[in-house]
Amino acid sequence: MNLILLTQDEKKVKVDTGSDIQLYSAPHNPPNTGTRYTSGTDLYFHRARSGNEYYYTHDWSMWQGSEDSFELISKEKAENILLQNWNNQYGNVKEDEVKKLFPDIDEENA
Repeated sequence: MNLILLTQDEKKVKVDTGSDIQLYSAPHNPPNTGTRYTSGTDLYFHRARSGNEYYYTHDWSMWQGSEDSFELISKEKAENILLQNWNNQYGNVKEDEVKKLFPDIDEENA
């Protein structure tokens, strides 16, 4: 899906969920979960022609009448989404892609 998202300073970022790197895919109603996973948030990475890097979310729902939404977010917020979902047994963190952008994400620092 091709979309144009606006940055805080009104610059246009043309994203494409088909070709941008998906870092996290929320579970889409896997078996034996009832209605628990009928909506979710996917996370993507986009590198603009300028070389600038952008992270964005895709909020989706399987409920009739609900519309998808997209939002540019900071790298810090993207990392938080990844950490919150790292161990979700039904979601899918794309670890190879994530570690290229966040090399120390799974390193203990406590």
